[in-house]
Amino acid sequence: MQRAIVLAAGRGSRLVGEQDLPKPLKQVAGVALLVRILRTLQTEGIREAVVILGDRGEHIRRALQSEPSLLLKLKFVENLDFHKKNGVSLLAARAFIDRECLLTMADHLYSPEIVRRLQSFDLPAGACALGVDYDIERCFDLDDATKVQLDGNAITSIAKELDRYNAIDTGVFRIGPALVEELDKVYLATGDCSLSDGVGALARQGKFLGCSVGDARWIDVDTPESAARAEAMLRVFGDALGDEPEAGRIDAESIESFAPTWVRAAKPYDEDHFAVAERQTNLARMMSNESPFAPSERVISAIVDAALGGNRYPARSSELRQRLGDGEGFDSEHVLLGAGSAELIDLVIRTFVAPGEETLLSVPTFSMYEARTRVVGGVPVLVPMTEDAGFDVPALIGAITERTKVIFLCTPNNPTGNRIDDGDLRRILRLGLPTVIDEAYVEFASDGRTMSGLISEFPNAIVLRTFSKAYGLAGLRVGYALAHPAQIRLLSRVKVPWNLPSVAIAAAIAVLDDVTEQSRRMGLLREGGEYLVAELSRLPGLQVTPCEANFVLVDTSGSHLTAEAVVEKLLLRGVFLRSLRSHRGGRSLVRITIGDEAQNRSCVGALRELFAQPARAVVQ
Repeated sequence: MQRAIVLAAGRGSRLVGEQDLPKPLKQVAGVALLVRILRTLQTEGIREAVVILGDRGEHIRRALQSEPSLLLKLKFVENLDFHKKNGVSLLAARAFIDRECLLTMADHLYSPEIVRRLQSFDLPAGACALGVDYDIERCFDLDDATKVQLDGNAITSIAKELDRYNAIDTGVFRIGPALVEELDKVYLATGDCSLSDGVGALARQGKFLGCSVGDARWIDVDTPESAARAEAMLRVFGDALGDEPEAGRIDAESIESFAPTWVRAAKPYDEDHFAVAERQTNLARMMSNESPFAPSERVISAIVDAALGGNRYPARSSELRQRLGDGEGFDSEHVLLGAGSAELIDLVIRTFVAPGEETLLSVPTFSMYEARTRVVGGVPVLVPMTEDAGFDVPALIGAITERTKVIFLCTPNNPTGNRIDDGDLRRILRLGLPTVIDEAYVEFASDGRTMSGLISEFPNAIVLRTFSKAYGLAGLRVGYALAHPAQIRLLSRVKVPWNLPSVAIAAAIAVLDDVTEQSRRMGLLREGGEYLVAELSRLPGLQVTPCEANFVLVDTSGSHLTAEAVVEKLLLRGVFLRSLRSHRGGRSLVRITIGDEAQNRSCVGALRELFAQPARAVVQ
């Protein structure tokens, strides 16, 4: 076979939209669709291509005739009825279908292997063949694909709306005069016809067969989404879509192009500060709101015992849920476990937020809410706090739109350390939207007050807790959500099973049992916080805010140094603090985690030394 028929008459409005561009000339990875198809055909021995034109046909003709890479002979047929079905376009070229030839669409990109398979397919005289893909799951847009049912290699039915099918139409055919004859009959009877009409008619005579394309890649490019996928395939597998690829040709970096745009745009959580702390083991780690105290002997013993059963799936999660529920006056159906509250934040967002939908945040606050919203394609709506770092409830309510899906409130807030007023929280909950009340620091609150009781009144409330702060298990990743059972059931549909390992569950249960030791540690942390506030408040240029959390907030705007400069200079003195720019806290806020007695004294000493120096211009 040296001749191919190419259908290029349709409008293609789904792909090009309002652009003044014929669909066949839509560029994919810098080359027009139709040019790519003709290049593939000529590499497999096709010497003559009959291109059937319709919408803006002269534009297409001129583009192809001026394309230097096309060496095959081009002939053009005009289909004035291009608004009709694709079978009418094929009938317009009937004069050229006097022998076997290939037939292809102008918007299907495919590997040359599909052409080779059709050329070598054992086809009885007078019959036709269609390249079919039995790997249905790899079809990019299954809803829009033409489905095929085969019995052996004989096609029994073909249509987009088939309920039963075992293959997909690739849009590449081997045809002859018999197909034109059948299409002509349908056209004379109805005034219109599709290729599927002709295929079905010959299939009923046992004269249309399916030729498996095997692993050869292909894609129907008729929407912007499929065009983006096609570009990704070309970047990874090359112009021939991986046809006999050379070893090592796949570019690892190009794999990124398969991810959605919102994932490609996302920035991973910056963990550099942990790496710095690990390299310099003598640092006072006062940057990440960790506990300065290692796990107690009771906790270590529980971890070791659990590790001995590490060959089994975790089995004590129900016990932990029951313990946590009992502590709040609920049953276990109100509790969901997570790998730290970070996983639960991600879980809530993945449950409720679709691409383009919104989460509502009061900023500055924990950066994870914004970051995880962006990863799912959501839009974080940032509402600044008041000048005195209060929750601006009227502004939050005013920012709600029809796209708002979740509200996040951190109380006590990280990094400001303050809590939202009960009445204000009720105003927000009465809106009925899923509302996350993140109580990661609630154990440090001056009166121990929790908002968990609101769950009974407001089934849209989701209270988050963590074992990372007060309980000192940050490295074991244990958190939990408290919510109405209906919410817990919904979140459980999205949560992966066995998300907490046995050792983490055992450690959490043990630390709940370690009441005396836990009380002693909390007392030391409160004393440490009072010490930091008292001593740092004496330093010139610093404004210190006591926080109902395990950290102290310091504003350096009255000094000669920015927050980042303070962090950098204290790091040289063996104390690691955190600038809050990533929390949208501006250039002057430094967060200091409460450490043990030695760490607190080292921090105060380093800051005294730094701010005892003569004032000079602000470091940029």
